[in-house]
Amino acid sequence: MGKSIVQLADEFVIYKHSLGYIYDTQEYYLRRYCKFEASYGCSSVLEKTAVIRYIDSLAGSPGTLYGTVSVLREFGRYLYRHGCKDVYIIPDNTVFQQTPAPPYFFTQSEIDEFFCAVDKVDPHPQFRGREYIVPAFFRILYCCGIRCKEARMLRCENISLREGWFDIVQSKGPKTRRIYINDELGDFLKDYNKKIEQFYPEREFFFPGYDSHKHLSEGFVAENFRRFWNLAFPDFTGDIYPRAYDLRHHFAWANINRWAADGMDVNVMLPYLMRYTGHQTIKQTLYYFHFVPDFYTTFQCMELSLEDVIPEVPE
Repeated sequence: MGKSIVQLADEFVIYKHSLGYIYDTQEYYLRRYCKFEASYGCSSVLEKTAVIRYIDSLAGSPGTLYGTVSVLREFGRYLYRHGCKDVYIIPDNTVFQQTPAPPYFFTQSEIDEFFCAVDKVDPHPQFRGREYIVPAFFRILYCCGIRCKEARMLRCENISLREGWFDIVQSKGPKTRRIYINDELGDFLKDYNKKIEQFYPEREFFFPGYDSHKHLSEGFVAENFRRFWNLAFPDFTGDIYPRAYDLRHHFAWANINRWAADGMDVNVMLPYLMRYTGHQTIKQTLYYFHFVPDFYTTFQCMELSLEDVIPEVPE
């Protein structure tokens, strides 16, 4: 085809954007491979030996490995359809998505202690406004159950504190959903926004990183969650160590428990939870039923009440 892998990657990313995909993480994986192939001295694009050597080098990072293999496979198929017949297309089932770590379920006292520690964050001379950003960031995870990445990538242009909502734009696939927030969280975020604007008057992201045009990194979120958890619970010895993502799990199962305890039809409410959390199917939302520890007690009480209504059927 006469084009370099960088040129072909550019065309591929443009193609994905034309379909409505943001494709930011996938582009990052693709660009990393392009640099590797350029230094490897390949005679053709997506040469088999180079691809295999590269994915072998990612064996210690299962998440990156899975994402990279998916992107390179899709890139290879794209090139094949456009006349590049000698590209190596990674076979299906070469690697499997890693099994998610079991979620940690917070008690209400743990939530209270964690946020008590978060609210004591000190200002940092090299990160302006950190004392406001960190408490607001973790509260939006807790109150809305959105993914960490969705909060990190939330842009100012996609939030209306006056009307009480923000838009999650194309988090997984070319879909956007609107998240409505209650008055308490809305007032907290308005106060946060007023304070953080003094540091970043023209910021792009609602939770800025070290300057107005950067967002918080994945590592920053993970490190700070662990930091404040350790401050709140220095002697913690649980079998499962909590993560920031577990605030999303907490949001889901806490709502399921509350609906059941209030006598609401959980089956009717699940589609609302599915849309709010950004799941593609009800099956993904039903995942939480396997882990909800308090729901079984509630369900037993529901069963007892049903026994009084439904008569016993004689043999």
